[in-house]
Amino acid sequence: MKFPDMVSMSLLAIRRQKTRMVLSLVGVVIGSLMLLFALASRSGVQEAVMRVFSMSKQLRQIHVSQNWSTDEKAIPEENLKVEGDLDEARRARIRRMLIRHWQFEHRSESVGLTRERINKIEAFAHVETVHPRMSSYVSMIQGEREMKGMGDSVAVNEKVLQDRMLVGKVFESDNEPAILLNEFVAWKWGYISEPQLRELIGTKVRIEYRQGAEGVAYSLSQRSGGEVEFDKEELTALNSALDRIPTLIDQLEFSEEERAALKKAFQPTPAEPSQSVEPQEQIIAEEFTVVGIYRCPTESEVNDEVGLDSANGMADFLLPIKTATQFALRIPHIEKEGFYQATVQVDHESNLKAVSKQIRDLGLREYSLISLVEFIQEQVRQVTLIVSLVAIFALVISAVGIANTMVMSVVERTREIGIMKALGAREGQIQLLFLIEGALIGLIGGLCAVVIGLVIKIPIEMMTVSIMENQFNKTFAQENMIQFPLWLLAVVLGFSTFVTTLATILPARRAARIDPITALRHD
Repeated sequence: MKFPDMVSMSLLAIRRQKTRMVLSLVGVVIGSLMLLFALASRSGVQEAVMRVFSMSKQLRQIHVSQNWSTDEKAIPEENLKVEGDLDEARRARIRRMLIRHWQFEHRSESVGLTRERINKIEAFAHVETVHPRMSSYVSMIQGEREMKGMGDSVAVNEKVLQDRMLVGKVFESDNEPAILLNEFVAWKWGYISEPQLRELIGTKVRIEYRQGAEGVAYSLSQRSGGEVEFDKEELTALNSALDRIPTLIDQLEFSEEERAALKKAFQPTPAEPSQSVEPQEQIIAEEFTVVGIYRCPTESEVNDEVGLDSANGMADFLLPIKTATQFALRIPHIEKEGFYQATVQVDHESNLKAVSKQIRDLGLREYSLISLVEFIQEQVRQVTLIVSLVAIFALVISAVGIANTMVMSVVERTREIGIMKALGAREGQIQLLFLIEGALIGLIGGLCAVVIGLVIKIPIEMMTVSIMENQFNKTFAQENMIQFPLWLLAVVLGFSTFVTTLATILPARRAARIDPITALRHD
């Protein structure tokens, strides 16, 4: 008996038992279809998540901040005693809170983003830019006009900024002495129409940070209920009055405790003889040329999180990164303690972990979106695994049904088997005949699943895209969400064929062992 003849006989047997085989095929099709979409959507969804996050530079950013933490070994043990009859879990929780409070109270030992550490991060491999965040309240002065505001810095290739320019141009380099003003600042100064906005281009704006003045004024204002505001002349007079207080302490009617506290507050600690005391700038100022006016983000852009970044979308003015860094480092407390936070841009997402480890080794704190993306991908993998297991169970259940069907087929075809053996068919050929029949059931079921999958791919993909867009508030490329590569189709067809063939082994062996004399007597 030749192999093509056995295939023809197997197909004939399947056609003779249409109802039974259709029911068997339904289970194979359902299981194969579930397995096909589970594997197809896994790689598609994971790649879609990475692709959407990669569309913005945020996936390649590491947010670095000062580290206030202190080594637990440096904390005196008496500060960590947990007294009372407590269980170990509660004792451990309270101990952690003691450590946290001690670190907060002694946070002057923080690891800051100083000039030296910024230079080290810039020298790391795969680091493109280091973007320190400005956080100081300054005065903006243009001629007779003045207002207080918060500035920030921005990279020269910031695409969002280019889309928001009203007049003028963006920065050409990271260290030019130029400034971009928010449309709100221009409006406050009386520049409203577009021709008026263009009059601002090329003018000079002076940025001033008044050392200590705003801090004292803020403290006094808070003590008065937060309603008192000081202009520039009043701040100068206030600082002059405060400078005279140390000479008047002994002349005023204070108690010894009050006099000692005032002297401690207003009299600086005397320097050591070997130390040279350099006078600090009371007003740190610099002039910049206005090169453009940019608009505020719209409400939809804020809701969609389309911003320059988390801080400078509403900044009153913007400076180039290097220019802003050099200006900020002239402020004494920043020069000494460093910036509070910075954004590090790497060249590719794959290098985030290596750069993050180097930053942690410097003692700084870091965070990046790659951890969120990996969490999402891990959830996709787990869901895919669960769906794949369900699909495999469905195929196994179908295989059990096919095995039962083949056992019944053997009983019904006992006389046919006896005739084939009487005509010279060997046991191996009889067994192969039934194995081919089982393999054809799996192959036909797998092919049907592939055809159905290709037909329903588009509506399922649209539904998946809609769910993900609602979840992430992003636009996904629909055409690549569910992928059917050739290897996947081959795996599904091969697995379904293997399972159904495996299910027919026992019925095939039973058929091969039938005695031909007994089979010929069978009705």
